[in-house]
Amino acid sequence: MRLRVLSMVVLALTFAACTSSQAVRSMTAALDIGLRPPLPVVDLAATPAGWVPVAYGDAQVSVPASFSVFYPGLRPCEPFSTPGAIYVAPIPAKMNCPPPGHPRATLVRLVPNGGVPPKIAGEKLISVNGVPVYFVPPSSARPFIRYFVPSLGVLVTGSGPMARRVLDTLTCSPRAVALASGAAAAVPSSWRSVAFAGLRFSVPASWPVQRTRLWNVCGPVQIAVAESVTLDTDQVFQALPCPFPGPYAVVPSNGVRVDTGRSHSLSELIGPFSPGGPCLLTGGLRACPSRTPHYSVLLLHVRVPGRAAPVFVSIGLAGSGMIARTILYSLAAA
Repeated sequence: MRLRVLSMVVLALTFAACTSSQAVRSMTAALDIGLRPPLPVVDLAATPAGWVPVAYGDAQVSVPASFSVFYPGLRPCEPFSTPGAIYVAPIPAKMNCPPPGHPRATLVRLVPNGGVPPKIAGEKLISVNGVPVYFVPPSSARPFIRYFVPSLGVLVTGSGPMARRVLDTLTCSPRAVALASGAAAAVPSSWRSVAFAGLRFSVPASWPVQRTRLWNVCGPVQIAVAESVTLDTDQVFQALPCPFPGPYAVVPSNGVRVDTGRSHSLSELIGPFSPGGPCLLTGGLRACPSRTPHYSVLLLHVRVPGRAAPVFVSIGLAGSGMIARTILYSLAAA
């Protein structure tokens, strides 16, 4: 029996991601007595002062605030700042745009990991902020650094003078914390409850609550959710242009937005629903995370008892991810 427990510990430590040394010790102790391993940990210290975290799925890296940040849909070949740029899940055909006028720019790409090549999979893993990584140095054939990160499902590449510094900020994303299996976080006694559209949830008491009837083609999809609560009945269409963030780093923030989607269909709001993970059952609700947006907002398709149409809940993903996790697991039928 002892040998089996030790084997479980070895496997857990080999494949664990986003854990501090204290978390690793806690994981070892937990496995030794048959308990569930702790939640993933966002290494907040990995983001230097003046830098901005950029998340994709379960992974996050940080870049200087002066970096250009290109999400899918932005024009990846347009001019960007001299220090550098990061491309998040770029279209493969657009990944090699030359940066005219910026020969010393740093280029970083954060893309889905299509699998670790067999030759590389046989190499020794290194640890970057508690995340196991296959490190591949530059070569004449590939003049850029590569971090294969199978535990977080990403490949991070970089070239230029700041590439290694950016790649070494790799850590788990707040999304991974929010959606991780395990016990729900206890709602602090200082938080308050908000009820809307047949559901209720808890938020910090200091957050203002805004109500609106307006919607446009952007729907509930936000680059960042303001630190507040927005409750939208979506009854009146307003033909306003969607906010265009441009190729700049957007500081993630915590917050909640709820859209009822009464006057329009799901496809009009966000296009075909693309699941981004298993659905959750919480408080009598079925909440399914969407793959879009896959960055600093957790978009949920929520089925509320007694309502024919789904409710859309957007939760901001920032910091350690624990505020988002607490809000998520506080969702319940009103």
